[in-house]
Amino acid sequence: MKKYSLHSLLCMLLALLIVCSPVLSSAAETAVVRYPQLFNEDDPQSEYILAILNLGLRLSGKKYQLAATDLKMQQARVIQEMLSEHGEADLLWTMTSAEREAQLLAIKIPIDKGLIGWRISLVKAERSSIFHGVRTVRDLQAFKAGQEHDWPDTPILQSNGLPVVTATAYDALFNMLTGKRFDYFPRSVMEIGDELRVHPEHNLEIEQEIVLHYPAALYFFVSPRRPELARDLRVGLEKAVADGSFEKLFRKYQLPMVKSANLGKRRVLELKNPLLGPNSLPEKRPELWYRP
Repeated sequence: MKKYSLHSLLCMLLALLIVCSPVLSSAAETAVVRYPQLFNEDDPQSEYILAILNLGLRLSGKKYQLAATDLKMQQARVIQEMLSEHGEADLLWTMTSAEREAQLLAIKIPIDKGLIGWRISLVKAERSSIFHGVRTVRDLQAFKAGQEHDWPDTPILQSNGLPVVTATAYDALFNMLTGKRFDYFPRSVMEIGDELRVHPEHNLEIEQEIVLHYPAALYFFVSPRRPELARDLRVGLEKAVADGSFEKLFRKYQLPMVKSANLGKRRVLELKNPLLGPNSLPEKRPELWYRP
């Protein structure tokens, strides 16, 4: 066996490190995660969702940097970009459905703890008692809801026999409600308070008597191009659930509005959600859900 001096061995080790250094440095580089710049610039939930996203990525143990896309996009366009080989978006947060779970990589940890499925409504101030006589879903069929055309809520409401008027842009829905194009604008309890606050010009109120409920969850979805990102984000979010940091953010951002919604004093109208698959929701993990 050929013997090497200590000096020779050190030189060989140094040469090996020089050859491998580009590989090592590239492995340590920060990966960019492109999330959609949505049309709704006043999205009241963006601060909370980005805080949860940053938390999950940080606890993944990998180096990631968030960057908004250059273009504003509706949800349908974002999904197209995520499915494209060279698309502009890597990640989206939206209500889950079997179709979206088949297209994209779903991180099945409800960002909202299920609050997206608890819906109370914005109505015109002079019609604040609009649902005084509503006791059943059939009663509610006499009224028209407003929704964006590519939101999952739209087919959910329609499948339960509820008339829906749609718009192609979020902000247009407030003008349409004011203009009596529809009667009520159902929103999740985690959204509605901030939405009312940032649209004072429309003279709207939160209806106080009923709440719609259907099983649902808001997930992060990752492009199939980025399986490593999906894996890392899942690991990080699970760590956040386990160490309590997820719950801490949820309570900071969501509990004040949930409490003010007075869900326990409202008549609950249960709706079916036909968009879900048999394994869409982690229902056997109570720590992931908020129960009024």
